[in-house]
Amino acid sequence: MTTPSATIPRTTAGPGISDNPSFNWAVVVAAFLAVFILRFSTFYLDDITRGHAGTLVQRLVEEGTGAIADVLLFPLVFLVERRFPVTGGRWRENWPVHVFTLLAYTVAHTSLMWGGRSLIYPLIGRGQYDYGRMSSRYFMELSNDVFGYVGYVGVLTLLRIQKALREREVRVAALARDAAESRLEALSVRLQPHFLFNALNTISAAVYEQPATADEMIGHLGDLLRHALRTSDQPEIALSDELEVLQSYLAIIGARFGDRLHCDFQVDQDARSLAVPAFLLQPLVENAARHGSVVEYPSSIRIRIERVKDELHIAVENEIPWGVADEPVPGTGLSTTRDRLRLLYGDAHSFSARAAGNRFEVSISIPARAAPVTPPMPVPVVHAGADR
Repeated sequence: MTTPSATIPRTTAGPGISDNPSFNWAVVVAAFLAVFILRFSTFYLDDITRGHAGTLVQRLVEEGTGAIADVLLFPLVFLVERRFPVTGGRWRENWPVHVFTLLAYTVAHTSLMWGGRSLIYPLIGRGQYDYGRMSSRYFMELSNDVFGYVGYVGVLTLLRIQKALREREVRVAALARDAAESRLEALSVRLQPHFLFNALNTISAAVYEQPATADEMIGHLGDLLRHALRTSDQPEIALSDELEVLQSYLAIIGARFGDRLHCDFQVDQDARSLAVPAFLLQPLVENAARHGSVVEYPSSIRIRIERVKDELHIAVENEIPWGVADEPVPGTGLSTTRDRLRLLYGDAHSFSARAAGNRFEVSISIPARAAPVTPPMPVPVVHAGADR
């Protein structure tokens, strides 16, 4: 039988750092605009503080052309940083490229500012713009551009590292989810032969003495397997579907033990549409029948399921014949169920199995949430002896 494993998305992200950090160019332009406003405000307010009147237009032109030159040349820095990053120790081989790019950047930056101001000044009636001796101006602007270029590369590097950290977090989370999925699959594999062995052992006990009963039990086993196949890829199913699976199992052992086994269901109607782990109730009821020693004594099992606010409470209780230990050792069904609940819900669930007097009870609390849609039964139910 296949029990559902967690439907956990996998990631294909590689182990390296991305060489293509995402970028929003509208944000870049907005950032340069903000820098322009701040620089203009600083210099113009400094002129006012020093009593230098009439510098408004000059400052607007100077800082405006500087900002435009920055915007025009920033794509060059962006492309060089993308192609020759300095992260992960790559600065040792790429620093000459950045030194050369810095020199080209400062020459182009100074030339663009000089050309823009020389063009705008005559147009606004302020004559020729005096930028001083250009052979010295390039060296003067170099000191400013070093800070600008290093700042650009630094911001781009931080963005690259930030994206790498996000990708690493996604990979770590994916590995954790994959580990949980593998663990659930391992638990399913552990539970499958355990259930089938017990079911087939129950059927084999009736084959020779009660062949008609054995034939009927095989049909009910087929029903149960069909239900399981229908939900094999779902970690959770509706409680109503889970109760159908349980009824198929009860029909198997009921055909074998008859009136010696009695099940009392107390299920809230509004809880039937809520989600529960697939194949949850059958191991609990099987455990209850085993502890109740249904083979030797009549056994009564009570199943209570109710919604309490945002939780779904499930309890399976059975009588313990006198002389049975107060604290039976949990078997495969209980231990596997406990581990599955921990993997599926973490701290959002509770699980307890305890004996009190002549009663043994398993109590479970899980989050109350709507169940996923379950596909319809693929084939009609036909018992093994239907055509005989």
